[in-house]
Amino acid sequence: MPDSGFRNLQPLLRPRSIAVVGASPRLNRGTRVLENLRRFGFEGALHVVNPKYADVLGVPCVPSVRELPDGVDLIVVAVGADSALAAVRDAGERGIRAAVLIGSGFGEGSVGSERAAELRRLLDKYDMVACGPNCYGTADLASGAAAYSGRIVDPLPLGNVALILQSGALSHAVTDSAMGRGLAASALITTGNEVSATVSDYVAWYAEDESTEVIGVFLEGLRDAPKFAAACRLARERGKAVVVVSSGRSDLGRQAAMAHTGAISGGAAALDGLLASVGAIRVSDLDEFRETVLLFSHLRRGSSAATGVGVLSISGGASGLMADAAEASGLSLPAFEPAAVDLLTELLPGFAAVNNPLDVTGSAVEDPTLLLRSLRLVADQPQIGAVVFAMNVGLSGPGQEALYRRQAEILAEVARDVETPVVLLTMTAGPLDPVIHATLSAAGVPVVMGLRPGVHALTSWLDWPRFTLAARPEVERLGGWPSPHAVASGADAMEALVSAGVPVAPFGVAAGVDEVAALVERVGTPVVLKVESPDIAHKTEAGGVVLGVTTPEEAKAAAEAMLASVESHLPGARITGILVQRMVGGQKLECLMGVVDDPQVGLVLSIAPGGILAELMGQAASRPVPVTARDVEELLDASVLGRLLAGYRGGPAYDRAALVQAAVSFSEMAASLPGLAAAEVNPLLVLPEGEGVAAVDCLLINDQAS
Repeated sequence: MPDSGFRNLQPLLRPRSIAVVGASPRLNRGTRVLENLRRFGFEGALHVVNPKYADVLGVPCVPSVRELPDGVDLIVVAVGADSALAAVRDAGERGIRAAVLIGSGFGEGSVGSERAAELRRLLDKYDMVACGPNCYGTADLASGAAAYSGRIVDPLPLGNVALILQSGALSHAVTDSAMGRGLAASALITTGNEVSATVSDYVAWYAEDESTEVIGVFLEGLRDAPKFAAACRLARERGKAVVVVSSGRSDLGRQAAMAHTGAISGGAAALDGLLASVGAIRVSDLDEFRETVLLFSHLRRGSSAATGVGVLSISGGASGLMADAAEASGLSLPAFEPAAVDLLTELLPGFAAVNNPLDVTGSAVEDPTLLLRSLRLVADQPQIGAVVFAMNVGLSGPGQEALYRRQAEILAEVARDVETPVVLLTMTAGPLDPVIHATLSAAGVPVVMGLRPGVHALTSWLDWPRFTLAARPEVERLGGWPSPHAVASGADAMEALVSAGVPVAPFGVAAGVDEVAALVERVGTPVVLKVESPDIAHKTEAGGVVLGVTTPEEAKAAAEAMLASVESHLPGARITGILVQRMVGGQKLECLMGVVDDPQVGLVLSIAPGGILAELMGQAASRPVPVTARDVEELLDASVLGRLLAGYRGGPAYDRAALVQAAVSFSEMAASLPGLAAAEVNPLLVLPEGEGVAAVDCLLINDQAS
């Protein structure tokens, strides 16, 4: 059983005895549950609760849940919402520990919400665990406990893939589209409204399941992001890949929009960051999901650490498209070693160009040994972690079957003789010739279909083993907010940065114009003047910032003019002082470092080019806070900042190490602040290598900001 924090799903997924409430001879959803239980070989006792019949499909009936015999672990409820509540209540009183609730009626609206609340109360009262409501149910195929009301594609052989989906209907899009491709499942779970067990609980359970090696997840929304992250980490620790496809983009809310970060860290980026931090694989659509799950389920990584791919085809056009797709996906196609190039040049026709991808030319149609020998040579390259043959289609028209089947035989022959994994990739998606599938399956050669999803699946498979779990920082929550105002800016925010260990350009606060000159002398020139006001988040637009002040006398006059400008732009705004800060001179790179509170994932950190470029650069990658140094390194390398920091077009290299440490400290501060909705340093100035960083402006927004 998974570690504490996750629900015990034993009675739900591995019950000794099951009762189906509402099954009838009219072939309703409850009856389909009985059919699935029999199809997948459930060996425990079965019962039906229906007062109208003596039996259903040969399974004896009892009039009510109260009259079930002892030993029932799970009830599958296929009746209306109000009757379902009564069934759960009776089951709890009988000591039944789990329920699958198929029907709806526990969702939106006052009545549905009241039912959902009552259902939670009953489940808590009787210490029961439930799947649903509003779901197909659970099918733990390894045990035969297919408490599942949907139709399941036939055949769906027993295998190593657990599919956990927050949509019942989409199960068909995954399983049915993989027919004839060798998708073999250990489980098919549809989670429904998740009143009790959530997707996180199922991921954790199958992370510990001996028959499961790949966990495929479809997400519509996360209810418990930290728990989901923990479940994914558990799977990673057990060496099991978690492949995730999701729908929707969340609205970060008005408070987050007050900071520039809200425009660059949307819900998709937040979820991407969460998955990246725990080693889960994010895919973009169902085709990529299916191909990735299939590839991981069929192909094992050997002892080789090589991450390059050698691609072969009999078409120059296919080779070009493969090269384009590989570049877009980040799939490595290393050049062949000189000795191999010489051998391939000697082997192939004189008009062939020896590159990777390698076009063995149409001559291989007349002489199949060209493909056979080329595959062997490429597989022998030390930098090649997988050999891929790009075939036009998986199922050809009349007259072409022999060609493609012969190519499959060659792939199978090579795969049996070499240690490097061999993969067939079809340039287009569609059905697969059953003869080709049988030939390749017997030799352990997986098939991925469709150029883009196939290449992305290969990239994920090669990259995944390189991820190692890092210990997450432990951060204590602070006792209070660092300002008397819900929006902390200016001195309050800068003091919070200093306390967190983030370097800040020297500053001080003058209570009024008369104190400005003395403060300038203490801070040093040149300085920038900024109005201090809890009512002004972005000061420049209100005339509340003056740059380049060089003398105390000039500072006093500039402060008077600045206050007059603010008053004209925002009459009635509260003015609490004037911040005087030394300007950072010399070569520097502006960055934005921000945190927003994503509705699903929670607080996430992003780093982007600063100043006015922040929003123009588009969405930035993110990671949940607090971050590790490796998280920050990955964020930098995922954007143009990585190149800018290294010295772009002859420019100086900037202090990347100092930026990484500042981001870690800033993330820990954000994680510690109670009620934080958004936090932003913009700009954070990164100085030349070895000279550090300096924050010059900061904004902290409490979730109570109005």
